[in-house]
Amino acid sequence: MEHLSTETLARLVDERPTPEEREHLAACRRCADELRALREQTEALGSLPDVRPPQGDWAVLEARLVSEGLVRGSRSVRRFGIAAAPAWMQAAAALVLFLAGSGTGLALAGTDPAVPVGALPVQEGTVTSVSDIRSLDDAARAVRFAEQQYVAALTRYRELENEAGLGTTQDPVARVAALETLLAASQEALRVAPTDPVLNGVFVNVFAERQQMLRQIQASEGDDSWF
Repeated sequence: MEHLSTETLARLVDERPTPEEREHLAACRRCADELRALREQTEALGSLPDVRPPQGDWAVLEARLVSEGLVRGSRSVRRFGIAAAPAWMQAAAALVLFLAGSGTGLALAGTDPAVPVGALPVQEGTVTSVSDIRSLDDAARAVRFAEQQYVAALTRYRELENEAGLGTTQDPVARVAALETLLAASQEALRVAPTDPVLNGVFVNVFAERQQMLRQIQASEGDDSWF
């Protein structure tokens, strides 16, 4: 007896089966179990919490940024605020340690955007050539090193872009808030698929942008022309 295809079962998650399909499901336990599992997975995914921040809750986000020392309150500067202390590095490191400790994404700890791209320290056992990869551990170390190189290179690119006057003039708090939202969303996605290369790529890109944004905020402290 020919079983129903995966495409047909996926369609039947939301649609009513034809008489022939209904007859087959009644007689085939395998297809019926697969359809039941697909429906349960769909319901489970639909019940996941919304990771987006509530609308109109930017005041709470600004208060959180102020409490973490990333920006000053609106009373301290004439607009949304600029970083008040160099503690942005500790905040970024705390984010990395939190994500790594929760098993979310690939480790990025140790990446310092101030270090030149070619000068990143190579830890013992790190594989830097694809031809030298012999095991999953080698591959994981190679990916982590490549991520560190990528974050450092992208950060330097943004610095040179800003020096050339080609960088974004978007409000800093609004940009950090948007990046925080993307980080939260990518973290939630990576809890479901921690080894997905696309999701990890999104996380690495967003993290690098957030890190560079915090560097810009720190560097622009006291510089009114930055606005």
